Amino acid sequence: MEVKTELREIPQPNKMDTRYFGELLAEVYRKNCDIHSCISDHVSKIPGQKHLLDPSSDYKVEKEEVEALLPKGATELTKQQIRYLLQTRLTADRSMRLLLSTFSSLREDLLHMSEDLRRLESEKESLERDLSFKADQAKQYDSLLEAVRENNRQLQVSLRETSSAQRSLESQLMGARSDESTRDFRLQEMEGRMSALESENEMLRHKLAGQGSSSSASLQLKTEELSRHYNDQLSSMREEKDREIQRLRSQITRMEITTTTTERSSSDSSLQLKISELLATLQQRQTTITRMEEVSGRMLPQTKRQTFVTSRSERFVLLLGCFFFRERTNFVCVLNLQTFARTHKRTHSHTKTHTHTPSWLGRRFILYLTSQVQLHSERFGFFVLRPSDS
Repeated sequence: MEVKTELREIPQPNKMDTRYFGELLAEVYRKNCDIHSCISDHVSKIPGQKHLLDPSSDYKVEKEEVEALLPKGATELTKQQIRYLLQTRLTADRSMRLLLSTFSSLREDLLHMSEDLRRLESEKESLERDLSFKADQAKQYDSLLEAVRENNRQLQVSLRETSSAQRSLESQLMGARSDESTRDFRLQEMEGRMSALESENEMLRHKLAGQGSSSSASLQLKTEELSRHYNDQLSSMREEKDREIQRLRSQITRMEITTTTTERSSSDSSLQLKISELLATLQQRQTTITRMEEVSGRMLPQTKRQTFVTSRSERFVLLLGCFFFRERTNFVCVLNLQTFARTHKRTHSHTKTHTHTPSWLGRRFILYLTSQVQLHSERFGFFVLRPSDS
């Protein structure tokens, strides 16, 4: 038997091309350098100096380290490949250190920024509280300012009203003072006339007592003189009455005009009340004057009538009295006339009459007091004229 031995050729593995391997290493190195340069560019844009490194010193140190690590006796191609690998490693280390330093500085900056943010938030809260407090104070100040303005307006209105009321009161006070002075003057005049009248009454009383046997002719002359005097007094009293009525009417007209021009809130009622009071006073005075005119008219025919007085006329005694008293806070003038006369019967050849002849002094006294009614009605309020109870 023949043994055959065959030698088979074992296929040897394909050898890697060293040139291609070197190119790959160079490509990896370039990519690594590009990454490092990109990282450096982006890191340089970040503010701060902690992450910046010195590239010149790192490059020199790396070059020396790479040259020291190259094996001796190796080919130049092998050295170049080993150089690429070592430079790639150093570039990666440099990139990693750059990133670590950058991240540490960013972490520190982030901590500082977080602290600043917390401080700013606290300041913001305090500012918000201050702002809310200031806003509340501004609202309160606005409300107080509005209240002060409203109070100022009310005070100005009340001041104007008070000023107008003060002016009206001053005018009323001046009018009252003038009226008071006029009344005082009239009162003094009346007192003087009353004293003169009393003296004249006393003198005439004495004359009447001593001249009982005077002739009828002189008495007739005196009677005519007294009639003329009474007529003059009556005409003067009428003229004074007309003047007084005209004055009151003009005063009422002025008050009505003043009422229409002044304020119509509170003054209208008071002025209308004054006008009504003045009208009532005017009506009362007219009534009093009319009554006095009637009394004077009734007494004038008796003075004009022819009378005959005998020697026994001294028996006619006139007791006249005039006194004043206060009744319900009003001055009342009471005329108490007491006439005691005895009638004298005389039969004439052509007529037969029984004549009751009052004294001419009594009629004169009555007419004088009648003329004083108009002058002093404002002083005494009202007059009461009544005969004697006896």
